[in-house]
Order: sequence, then C-alpha cells, then structure tokens
Amino acid sequence: MRCRLKPKRIVTGEYGADGYVVLLSSCKGTHPLYTAGNHPQDSQAVTPNGVGLRHVRGFCIRTCREIAGERRALFGGVSRLPETACCE
Repeated sequence: MRCRLKPKRIVTGEYGADGYVVLLSSCKGTHPLYTAGNHPQDSQAVTPNGVGLRHVRGFCIRTCREIAGERRALFGGVSRLPETACCE
C-alpha cells in the first residue's frame, strides 16, 4: 500500500496490570516500539505486586509522548487492555 499524502505516524499505547506497550502506526501498518513491565526497579520485569495500574498508565503516557516527540509523530493516547481471566 502506497501513501498518497505525507504519511501520518501516530504513537499510541496499551497498558494493563502486567505493563505496557508503545505502538507506532503508519500507512504501512502498526508495530511495537517499546515494552515495559510493572516492576518498580526493572522496567522489563513483571511481578505480582508491582506498581499500581495508575502508575503503569502514567509511565505509558509519558513514554508515548517522549517517543512521539523523538519521531516527530502524533500522540494518539493510551488504552487499557482488558484483564484476562485465569484458567484453572
């Protein structure tokens, strides 16, 4: 697919209890740029008692805005991922 106009790049994020992911969308598709877990000292680790959902959301927003600025893209907001049910 070819872009007819100047391509618009949009940075968005998705977050949940386990962490967040930053996505870059363009006319060529959507792909992840950055992922982080909920561990307070190690952003790549996930712990059962990590930082709260409000803090994860804040980190997601801040990271998305920073990456959007670095890549001269638009910030498209963040969305919460649905909680997955645990199967026993």
